[in-house]
Amino acid sequence: MKLSEGLNIQGSEIKNIIFDWGGVITDLHPELTINAFRAMGFKHFDEAFSQDENQNLFLQFEMGKIDESAFINELKRQLDSHVTDKQVLDAWNALLGDLPAERWMLLKNLANDYRIFLLSNTNSLHITYYFSKLEQLYGIYGYNHLFEKVYFSHHLGMRKPNRNIYEFVMKDSALLPEETLFIDDNPDNIDTARQLGITAYHLLPPLTLTDLFE
Repeated sequence: MKLSEGLNIQGSEIKNIIFDWGGVITDLHPELTINAFRAMGFKHFDEAFSQDENQNLFLQFEMGKIDESAFINELKRQLDSHVTDKQVLDAWNALLGDLPAERWMLLKNLANDYRIFLLSNTNSLHITYYFSKLEQLYGIYGYNHLFEKVYFSHHLGMRKPNRNIYEFVMKDSALLPEETLFIDDNPDNIDTARQLGITAYHLLPPLTLTDLFE
């Protein structure tokens, strides 16, 4: 299985592919999480925190700088007093959509032709929930069997679009920028990859991951 010629990828032959998770491999529905928190009394959930990495609760959690209990308790502080931990978790995980079977099979087959990696801004609660969901769907827990290596922001203490996380991945897996394709749905993440000489593809609806390969 190879990249579609319609992508018009220029330069050296691509040998490595780095995939984003949410919005590329797995469908995302952030409005479900926003609406769930609003219904529990958090009226400005999507606007609540500064974009300063040192102040933003969500970014801090994505970089593993606060633990699950502190994150849940801070969210509960913003909510109606009767809200339970389970309700918070259900709302937080609501945005995580499906991983269609054809994408699952695509990733399994791509390993025959490319070195493939996962690079995601995520957090421990989403990972625990989604890996359990995958086990129910496909009988295997997690992503490690699909990728040569998995890189999660909350493990590394870094996140996209900051350059340091890309530089770490490239050095850690001995990847050359001119041989590497990065696929993401966020334009800021794409911009940083291109600044580092990595070929990057901005995946936008109605295209899905399977449309990029033949």
